[in-house]
Amino acid sequence: MSLKINTPPPHGGKLVDAVIRDKDKAISMAIGAIPYDLKATRDPVSGLPIRNVYREIMSIAYGFFSPLNRFMTRNEVESVLKERRLLDGWLFPFPIIFDISEDDLKKLSVKEGDRLLLRLKGQPFAILNVEEIWNFDPKDLADRTFGTPERNPEVVKRKFDEKHPGWLIYRSMTGIALAGKVYVINEPVFKDPYNRFWYPPARSREEMQRRGWRTVIAHQTRNVPHTGHEHLMKNAAYLGDIEPCHGILVNAIIGAKRLGDFIDEAILEGHEALNKYGYISPKRHIVTFTLWDMRYGNPLESLLHGIIRQNMGCTHHMFGRDHAAVGDYYDPYATQILWEKGIPSFGLNAPPYDLDKGLKIRPVNIKEFWYCPKCGEITYSDTCAHTDIAQRFSGSFIRGLIAEGIEPPPIIFRPEVYRVIVKWWRVYGYPFVNKKYLELKERELEADVPPMDVPMKR
Repeated sequence: MSLKINTPPPHGGKLVDAVIRDKDKAISMAIGAIPYDLKATRDPVSGLPIRNVYREIMSIAYGFFSPLNRFMTRNEVESVLKERRLLDGWLFPFPIIFDISEDDLKKLSVKEGDRLLLRLKGQPFAILNVEEIWNFDPKDLADRTFGTPERNPEVVKRKFDEKHPGWLIYRSMTGIALAGKVYVINEPVFKDPYNRFWYPPARSREEMQRRGWRTVIAHQTRNVPHTGHEHLMKNAAYLGDIEPCHGILVNAIIGAKRLGDFIDEAILEGHEALNKYGYISPKRHIVTFTLWDMRYGNPLESLLHGIIRQNMGCTHHMFGRDHAAVGDYYDPYATQILWEKGIPSFGLNAPPYDLDKGLKIRPVNIKEFWYCPKCGEITYSDTCAHTDIAQRFSGSFIRGLIAEGIEPPPIIFRPEVYRVIVKWWRVYGYPFVNKKYLELKERELEADVPPMDVPMKR
């Protein structure tokens, strides 16, 4: 038996491609469709934007969420909540829902069988074929999506509430869903710097083939990288097959984030600085992104990350402590529990790679890296025995230094990465996500939509 690992197939066997590139076909699909301007999901208390469904449309249409090619029906959502599977049996962790207000539903007079022309920034953007209109309880949906201590005692440590950004997204939905296939008919044009990092799955796979990468490890990020992240990437990449992984694919989650997180532009260019200035060879390192308003769902989010990165062509995925987490809702190692033995209360009776219609991507579970003054280097927690003097990386401490205008020492932060933070600090007046940034981001988004004239139906 060969020990060599090859590029895995897309989740479900085939990449979804729901982007209509033929202009005449796109216009013909738009003619007669009911126009609807996409709206942000907002926090009902603060009024801040916490989600824009255009990001989910993009991730469906460009194949990041393959094999999902639609907004879910009631039965599909029930299947996901009970078993974390689509109706055809493939693993999938989250309900993907197109919600609409009761007022808009009445104004549009939309019914099952209609087509919606979804507009973004005033321009035609996508078509939604309305196959089902159904109602749901947003709070119940939120609770069942993330779990409760009673239902999911293996990993859920306390009840979710409005302080959890992902729970708040589902809780803030309208309670009315439109289900059906969705197509992008007018491709958005990404702004700088996003345009440099747009590698949807088909392009990502082509790029890996061009570079001769047979094994690739994915690094999930929502942060500007400190040296602990850098060492995580470098060390995790040693686990390939007969040789270390050929490539490291950084995939940033781009979208609305919680207050205090790093801003998206700095995340992308901060990771780019690592290869630009040679800390990781550009021959072995690429920075990309996925559009998704992060749910901070720890083990469930890791399952989505595995799907996305397998679709992008990765063979391995690194998972660390508190993966994609916020607060103390989940066990800090909930993600590693999932990838080591499964979480039966979520319908996952074995690790995702041991389940029928599961994932082919291989997990690399990592604990943490710290600086050891005795060893005089950044080292791995299971390797260094000097636990009593270990100096751990603290994201809140690092952000505190930066907020005070103090450049972290090079042992914590590469100076070139810090200069990226300063660059975007000057642009936005603050280095982290705040209310002003969220509103500006919702207004401007990551891309512009080209003009498209749709003739009136005769």
